[in-house]
Amino acid sequence: MTHRFKILPRTVIGPSTWDRFVEESSEAWLFHTSRWQAAAGVGMDRSFGLVNENGILRAVVSQRSERIPQIRQAPLRRIYNDRSGLARAAGMAESEKAELDAAAIGAVQHIGRYTGALLVNWEFPTMSPEPEVPLTSVLARSGFGIRSIPAKVVDLTQTEAALWEGYRKGCKSTIRKAQREGVCVTCATVLADVESFSELHAETMRRVGARLPPAGYFLRLWNTLSPAGQCEVLLARLGPGPPIAGIMTMRWKSATYYYAAGSAQAHRNAGGNTLLVHEAILRSRAQGDQTFHLGPTPLREQVDEKTYLVGRFKNQFGGFEVPWRIATLFLWPGLAGAKRAAHLLQALKDKMKREHRPKIGQN
Repeated sequence: MTHRFKILPRTVIGPSTWDRFVEESSEAWLFHTSRWQAAAGVGMDRSFGLVNENGILRAVVSQRSERIPQIRQAPLRRIYNDRSGLARAAGMAESEKAELDAAAIGAVQHIGRYTGALLVNWEFPTMSPEPEVPLTSVLARSGFGIRSIPAKVVDLTQTEAALWEGYRKGCKSTIRKAQREGVCVTCATVLADVESFSELHAETMRRVGARLPPAGYFLRLWNTLSPAGQCEVLLARLGPGPPIAGIMTMRWKSATYYYAAGSAQAHRNAGGNTLLVHEAILRSRAQGDQTFHLGPTPLREQVDEKTYLVGRFKNQFGGFEVPWRIATLFLWPGLAGAKRAAHLLQALKDKMKREHRPKIGQN
């Protein structure tokens, strides 16, 4: 049987129908919800659903359109999905899945070209209860380049003692040192706490040279999601002073996700950031969650040194490895060649600078 699907924007489907579908789909996560889109969205909402010939919603795709952040010289745009992937209805036959996958990817390409986007950036994290949505072959046939990096997930169905045994030796020592020296963890309850976290995160992002989120971003997330128990901010303090580290987590169904963190440069050796992740894992387990997702932990050769160090920090909490896939499609084919040429030119410039740099001891 051949299935025909109609594309409907999220705004036409409506928030109640959309969110009811997300609740029922085992492939959906918090990032698919209307609440998340309203709180976190930057740029234009390009989310859509796929409805079959009987008018029944069979899948949803959450995505947005924004300027490409790495290209500031020109107003070039991209389509990105904010870690949400494709969420399909439960109990679907394999034949319908295959047709639906192809229809969804075709719709993404059409929307991208129609809105003038130059590329599509999609992330496929492994966070939903049924995480392996087999889109890889469809994406590859459609011209997407696919990169897979490791991510870590902690199994919370273990005993607390078993969780502790899974930590690396240095991680345990840092936690004990922080506790011994009086670092305490509290949960944010007022806006001032979240503002303190935002400042710590901004300090960390500037330190590693990463892009800062828009002003008020974390306040919007916390205000919108925390009343439903879907967002939490934990802060570490050393004595009565201001927080020295913070972590924001997201919760949906039976999983918690390490979303963002920050620490003060002056207190990086206090172990506050390590103690915070430990406490977040224990809190998630106490709430009845089954998994705690630490996010990407890329290999050294896959990313720059600072990003690798962030992943190495997460690795110390143990867990099992899952794939975190990133798919990219250049809707303007010439852009891919131009990007490669720009990278080669920059590498050549850097090499020439190094060769002409005076050696130590020379005038």
